[in-house]
Amino acid sequence: MSDNTRARRSIRQLLTPSLYVETVYDLPGEWLKERAITSIITDLDNTLVPWRDYRVAGELADWFDSLHKSGYKTLILTNARPAPTIQELSRKLNTKLVVGAGKPVTRFFRKALEILDSKPHQTCVIGDQLFTDVLGGNLVGCHTVLVERIGHREFVGTRIMRLFERLVKKRMGTM
Repeated sequence: MSDNTRARRSIRQLLTPSLYVETVYDLPGEWLKERAITSIITDLDNTLVPWRDYRVAGELADWFDSLHKSGYKTLILTNARPAPTIQELSRKLNTKLVVGAGKPVTRFFRKALEILDSKPHQTCVIGDQLFTDVLGGNLVGCHTVLVERIGHREFVGTRIMRLFERLVKKRMGTM
């Protein structure tokens, strides 16, 4: 996508996900196939697991296993600081990992795309926040999926951004 095309997108377009589902488990396989998606980038905290709870639940491991068996490449892109517990979670899920990302900064999304050897139009970004996951994914031209957050514990900065997120969702009529 050229810089001119990117510049012409409105804030509304940049903050609108391609799809909204309750949880990652509700992601329709047909939706992925219709868009020829081959790679999935997902957020970690409050998207896959509750904030800072990096234990792997059986359902989550099964979901990743199902994605991999269906041929999808996966990567977790998180703003969380590097930690052995996150590395272990990534290993158990058999997925690639980028930690310390400054989402929505596009270079981290581009790095994830490079690691996956995927193009934006072949990639789906899944997350629980408009201003990090959806905005960043849309800025680089990926399909974006917004999920409801899993838990209510969050980093203080995230809690502040949630206030703005609610205002934006209300104004856009998505709340």
